[in-house]
Amino acid sequence: MKKQLLIIFAGMLAATPALHAQSLKVMSYNIHHGADAAEVNQLDNIARFIQSSGADLVGLQEVDSVCRRSGNVDQMKRLGELTGLHYVFVRHRAYDGGAYGQGILSRYPVADVRNDRVTLLTGSNGSTALLSVRVSLPGEKEVTFASVHFALDSASRMVQANETVNYLQVRGLPVILTGDLNTLPTNPDVQRLLEVYKETDTKNLLTFPVDPAVKKIDYILVSKEHLKKVKAYRVFNGVKLSDHLPVMATVQMR
Repeated sequence: MKKQLLIIFAGMLAATPALHAQSLKVMSYNIHHGADAAEVNQLDNIARFIQSSGADLVGLQEVDSVCRRSGNVDQMKRLGELTGLHYVFVRHRAYDGGAYGQGILSRYPVADVRNDRVTLLTGSNGSTALLSVRVSLPGEKEVTFASVHFALDSASRMVQANETVNYLQVRGLPVILTGDLNTLPTNPDVQRLLEVYKETDTKNLLTFPVDPAVKKIDYILVSKEHLKKVKAYRVFNGVKLSDHLPVMATVQMR
């Protein structure tokens, strides 16, 4: 009996490192209110693509919630239903009879949903959403997973980069940040983020527009001290369901 217990205990110890070395498939995707570059509705196809990709965590930008232009559909609810993943939506602002914002899909339970506001220096809206959640992973580990959509003007983006770092640091957890940053890897706003986070794409692969892509503006970043390894990174060049290409990183956390 004692021998059997020792064998079981040894098996539990052997399984523990596998939990801590778990790989996560993380996607960032600007879905262009569920429409392709020709404004043809592709929301259900986007859901099928996400499901088939095996993504564990998905940060989505340009999501509609019951807006007239996208058929009054609650897009995050629909994506959640079709993928079987947990879903969250927060608004940037009211828009077209509903709301415009961003969402998260997660294979794992989420809690502590926050809509922190990052500054817009131009235009009349004043701020936009930084969506973040606490994700409970297997092995009693937790991470902060976030989605952000930076502004078109460089002055706003620099402010937003600083605000993003500050908001996410307050949570005190490992961070995975996804987003359409509307800026190139060499620009000061991205460099500010790279002081704290590691870029999962080492080749600066192009993501926008879809046909053909001419620049990289979509990112998956992980807090430096918590990223053990980037096992894979890809841009889905053949997926033209939006005006952006989806990107996915397979990461191993410490």
